[in-house]
Order: sequence, then C-alpha cells, then structure tokens
Amino acid sequence: MFSEVEAIKLVIRNGEVPVPQIMGYDDSCTICDSPFFFMEKLEGKSLNSVKHSLTPEQIRSIYIETGQINKKINHITCPAFGYPGQNEFQGKEWYPIFHKMMEAGVNDAQQGNIDLKISIDQLWQCLDRDKFIFDEVDEPKLVHWDCWDGNIFVHNGRVTGIIDWERSLWGDPLMEVGFRTYSDNTCFQEGYGIRSLSENQKRRALWYDVYLMLLVALECEYRKYETMDTYYYSTQMLMKQFQKIQE
Repeated sequence: MFSEVEAIKLVIRNGEVPVPQIMGYDDSCTICDSPFFFMEKLEGKSLNSVKHSLTPEQIRSIYIETGQINKKINHITCPAFGYPGQNEFQGKEWYPIFHKMMEAGVNDAQQGNIDLKISIDQLWQCLDRDKFIFDEVDEPKLVHWDCWDGNIFVHNGRVTGIIDWERSLWGDPLMEVGFRTYSDNTCFQEGYGIRSLSENQKRRALWYDVYLMLLVALECEYRKYETMDTYYYSTQMLMKQFQKIQE
C-alpha cells in the first residue's frame, strides 16, 4: 500500500499521467487494524472487461496511447533503485538490487517448498555472467510493472486512468508489461517510441521475464488459489525463457 500511494503521489506531481486522486491515506493503524487509503473513482471500465466490445482499431489505439502514457511514467526519476519503503531493497546501482530481488523470490520459493523447475545454481551463474548488461541502467525510473488490460481504464476509446500501483518500483523501464518478450506488444511499443531493442536490452528483457514468472509461480501457494493453473503456466514460461538465457 505504501508503494501504491507513493507512486500515485509521484505521478500526480508529474501531472501528465491519468491516475486516480488520493482522497485520504492513514497508516497509523489507530482507526482500524490496517493502513488504508481512499482514491477517486475513475470514469470508464477496465480494458479487459470491455475489450470484447471494441473494434481492432480501437484496441490498437488504446495500446498506442498506453505506450505513450507508460513512457511518461518512466520519465519520472526516483531517489534510488529498488522497492519504495523497503530500505533493504534499495541502492544506487541496479544490478545488486535486481540480484537481491531475485534472491528474495528464490528464497520465498524454497520456504514454500515450490519447485521452480529450473536449476537455481545455473540461474546464479547466468546472472553473474550477464552482470555487465545491467550496468547500462544508470538512472532509477518509476516503473508501474503491472500495466496489463485489467489495470487500464478506458472510456469512449480513450484511456482514463492507470490503476493498481502496488507493484511499482524504481528500476529499468524494460520491466514494464509492454516489453515482455513472450507476447505481441507492437502497438504499445509504437506508442512508447521504441521500434527495436539492442541485444543487451533484449537480454535484460528476458531476465525480467524470468523474474516476473518466478514471482507468479509463488502465487498459488502464498495466495491459496483454488487451482494450480497459474503455477503450471508460470513455471512452463519460466523454463522456456530461462532456456533462452542459457543459449
């Protein structure tokens, strides 16, 4: 919740990204047993709930606009790399922080007895081998990191707001959903203004695929989902993307 509120405040100060206003935030736990906040109700509905009623051209236009908005988000600089509100996951260099984030995910898998279906020893060997590609990321940027269809609000074919900032972090913009290598993000990237990635950028994007799927693989155990579908999907994708890194 701290990350979500702080990210929205950053974006509002920037003034160019459509987000709900924070109406009130209290983390004292004196009113109820948990921190809480209220935010503005956005006009429209989530893209995933209305996508079936939109034309291909409307969908294309929305993704282009989303790419433009996401670029504005990523233009917002931050004080350090890492997770807001978690000092142990913050630092001035990106690679050590990303490595620590990966370690935390692996540790959670081990504590939950979750089989990630990849060799952890090889994971660390490959990450150490690729350390140099992360040195290109020299400025912490605000990353939404969860800008999928369910978090994009639309009305009359336009984006009215981006919600769900709880996973936001300060890092490499290539972590954004629009740069995942296992899906077609052509329209997003057209709006973002990137037609192609360098070889190092492509490889970093692969690593961010691995990190995301590693965390998704934990969700069934830690969130107690009713089925294991998410686990099966994420571990299959994790194996596939990690194989590309090993090649």
